[in-house]
This record gives sequence, structure tokens and C-alpha cells, in this order.
Amino acid sequence: MKKSIALSVVILIALLIAAISGCIIGTDNASSENSVAWIGTPPAKSEDIGKKIIQQVIPYAGTEYENITISASQKNDKLRLHVSCVPANTMHPDLYDFTYNHDNNELIRVSYLLEAIPESVRGEAIGIAMHNEQIRDELSIGMGGNGIPSVKRILPETAQKFYEPKTLLSVTWKDSSLSALVDVDTGQVVEVWSGK
Repeated sequence: MKKSIALSVVILIALLIAAISGCIIGTDNASSENSVAWIGTPPAKSEDIGKKIIQQVIPYAGTEYENITISASQKNDKLRLHVSCVPANTMHPDLYDFTYNHDNNELIRVSYLLEAIPESVRGEAIGIAMHNEQIRDELSIGMGGNGIPSVKRILPETAQKFYEPKTLLSVTWKDSSLSALVDVDTGQVVEVWSGK
């Protein structure tokens, strides 16, 4: 009896410490809702719009956004929304553009630039790309490629056009117009584009 009570107390304390230190990432959106900040005067229905945005901005697996900043501008009958999402574990933000139509209460994602990827995953994607023979050959024949490549997350609906509907990473050497679409799960390059 004493052993089971002691074990229960130890487990409870361990869970409390983990939760307090932030080791457990919740699936509940409540913490994200509190971190939404509007730049300038929030538009009408800003609370509803903020909730819709939170449902559509998804951080890289295993991370969560620490801050979500929204700026709005009116264009004709639509509200244009620029959203910047910053997680705690990377120096790069995720950027989204949306339009919101007040008449039908519709939020549409127009574009995105997702660079909020943990450094370990970023390094892994670059390593996978550099092991690809075509990438190695192009970088070695003087195409430039001396700079650090950018790494961006590609959402499943976009990745489906080139591969399959899953999150992929794009590794791009801007100075050489060379880019690789990387599947980190399988450790392979699924597509290569070259400026040649």
C-alpha cells in the first residue's frame, strides 16, 4: 500500500514539474488564443476572426506558437490579414496572408511562408538535400551555393502537387537558384529544381 501511494506521489510530482516547465505541449487552443495581438485598431468581429485564424495556423510538429500577431487592412469588400507566428524554439517566424469576407464570414488563406522549423530539423533537411547526387553535382560545378540555404515548410495541400499530401521541407540555395523538396520522414529528396 505504501509503495503504491509513494509511486503515485512521485508520478504526480513528475507530471506537475513537466507541465510547469512546458515540456508537455497541449492540444488545446486556449494558450494560443491568449497570445494573439492585433497591430493597430482591431477590425469588427476581431475575436471571431482571431479564433478562425488560430484554427488555420499550424506550427511545425512538436512546437507551438508563442506569439501570434495580426495586422489588417481593408481592400474593397474584403479584409486582408497579415499574420506572423513566432515559436519559442526558432528565430524564424511563420507568415500567413488571409482574406476575410464579412458578408459570408469566410476566412481564406491566400499565401504562406513557413520558416519556423526547429534548428535540428532544419539541419537534417539540409543534410538530406546535400546527399542527393544532383544537388551535390550542381553545387560542385560552381553554381554558387556557398551560402546557407533557406529551409521552408510546405503544407500537405501544396506538397500534393509534387509528391503526396504530407508536410515537406524546401531547401533552397538562393545564390544558385537550386532547390530540393525534402521528405524528412523518409530521408529522401523527392524533387529538385535548378536555375540552369
